[in-house]
Amino acid sequence: MPDLTELPAMRVEGAAHSVQLAVARAGDRLVSVGEQGIILLSDDDGQSWSQASDVPVSVTLTDVEFTSETEGWAVGHFGTVLRTETAGDQWVRVMTGQDVVATIGEAVQSLSETEPGAAAIKRNASYLTGDEPILDIHFSAAGEGWLLGAYGIALHSLDGGQSWASAFSATGNPNSYHLYQYVPSPGNEALIVGERGLVSRSLGNADVFESLPIDYEGTFFGGVASGSRQFLLFGLRGNVWIGDGSHWARLQTGSQASFSAGVATPMGIVLGDVTGRLFVKPRDSEHIRELAQASDAAITDLILSSGGGLVMSTARGLKRLELDNTEFK
Repeated sequence: MPDLTELPAMRVEGAAHSVQLAVARAGDRLVSVGEQGIILLSDDDGQSWSQASDVPVSVTLTDVEFTSETEGWAVGHFGTVLRTETAGDQWVRVMTGQDVVATIGEAVQSLSETEPGAAAIKRNASYLTGDEPILDIHFSAAGEGWLLGAYGIALHSLDGGQSWASAFSATGNPNSYHLYQYVPSPGNEALIVGERGLVSRSLGNADVFESLPIDYEGTFFGGVASGSRQFLLFGLRGNVWIGDGSHWARLQTGSQASFSAGVATPMGIVLGDVTGRLFVKPRDSEHIRELAQASDAAITDLILSSGGGLVMSTARGLKRLELDNTEFK
């Protein structure tokens, strides 16, 4: 079998209908990533899509983020980290899983045995093979970066991604659960969420997270800040929780389908699920209502385009919805 981290992505007929897992904005351009290293670009507010010209890998890509109109990052399976300076058209490989494992392994070996959980952290790090996927990448406006992934993978950058250090022991995750998303807020607080109800919090500029108690043991796939210190988290079997870190409440959704994407919009926080439906929690209400059947496949990510439309990556490509013309069901 070829090494998919060394095999460039092929140009595919009908690429706009491929499995797409995340979408981001690069200025007015939209960039989406998905299966087989397929990266799609739209310069008309999501009306049409073309395939990026140069992607050096054929692995499934799971997330994408831009730090300027031209510079961006994409991550995926086998620990793949890519970077672009051409607004998503051409990419270079920055790291693969072996680089990630080496960075984590070297760091955890220096942990003192007297440090809480050191033995478990070292043991869990030794199980990493380099095949694990990175599931999320996030950069702050100040250039602080986070890479999060399966089996507790976590890397941290303070220089805009020029260098990365292990954060494997800093995420409040001694059992090495899968980490799905870094959730920032307008204030100085941020959360990391993952499987088994993992919610970890950072306060101020600290790069060490503390685990928070919550009465939920299922997976959280992501979250959206709903205020300077309040978050809405979403996950398996229709679970949506809202809280400030100290107090959490489950919101009734009327659905048993897992929520897989969320975004803040002028009408409130919009959530997408694995059945292709959209739900909304209005800003002035704690009630979640079904908005639309927006896709015939799972919604994997949501973003507002520069024109105000809601753009969705799905398991069957990209879709677009005008929120102004959408009424509640």
